[in-house]
Amino acid sequence: MRRGPLALVCGLLVLAPAGEEAGAIAAASTHELHLVYGDLAVEGTVIAGRIRFFKDDLESAVGPLVNATSLTLEPGPEADALVMRYVRENLRLEVAGEELEASLVDSGTDDLDREPMWWVIVQYRAPSTPDAIHVSNTLLFDVFDDQRNIFKFVHFPDETQRTFYFAEGESEHVVRF
Repeated sequence: MRRGPLALVCGLLVLAPAGEEAGAIAAASTHELHLVYGDLAVEGTVIAGRIRFFKDDLESAVGPLVNATSLTLEPGPEADALVMRYVRENLRLEVAGEELEASLVDSGTDDLDREPMWWVIVQYRAPSTPDAIHVSNTLLFDVFDDQRNIFKFVHFPDETQRTFYFAEGESEHVVRF
C-alpha cells in the first residue's frame, strides 16, 4: 500500500498522549479528530484516487441513508453501494460545466494508528482533459461541526500538486493546473 506524505501527516495528527491523559481521551471518544482525506490523480480525462474515512465516522454518516440509528459496515457490495451513494451526494466534481459521476474501483478497511479506517478508490471521467476542476466537498459535514477534509490532487504527467482544505463555509474550491 502506498503511503505518501499526507498519510504520514494524518497519522501524526491522531497520535494520543500517553498515560492518564490518554485514558481520559480514549474514554471520551474513540478519536477526537474528524478528518477525511483523499489523494486524487488527474491524467488525461481520468480523475482517480483513494479517499479515507474513520470507519465509525462514516458509519454515523451512512446510517441515516437506510434509517438506521446504528450501523456497522462490513466489506461487500451492500456497503460499497451505500458508501458510494454517500460519496456521490457529498463529493461533487465538475469539469467544463458537467458534473462527473464517481464510480467505485475498490474499497476496503485498514488501520491508522490503531483506528479502523474505511477507504474507497473512486474514478471519474471528464468530457475533456481538465485544466480546472470545481470541487464541492461536504463529506461528514452533516455529522460533525468540526469536520475537516484534506484532498490532494496531482496532475500527470507534470506531477503538479494542489492540496485543498475543506471545512464548513469552505466546502468549494477550483483546482487549476
